Amino acid sequence: MLFVKSCAYNIDTGRLEMKDIFGKQYWIDVYEVEDECADNMYQRSSLDYLLYNEPVKYVNLLLEGKLRDYVHENPIYMEN
Repeated sequence: MLFVKSCAYNIDTGRLEMKDIFGKQYWIDVYEVEDECADNMYQRSSLDYLLYNEPVKYVNLLLEGKLRDYVHENPIYMEN
């Protein structure tokens, strides 16, 4: 189990950078995750929302294998 101490998205590298309570660093390539989980731009928007506003929730959903379910259940739709 990973206990996330800090987590932030680095827009320059396209990675989600994390540090656990023991000081070990981890990186997630966000573009690869989006390619696997999202089928359209609305689902990618849901991922982007999590990434920028709730990165720890993003990591937890990813590690639990529930990120794809979240994206398909909570897409952000744009109004005309």
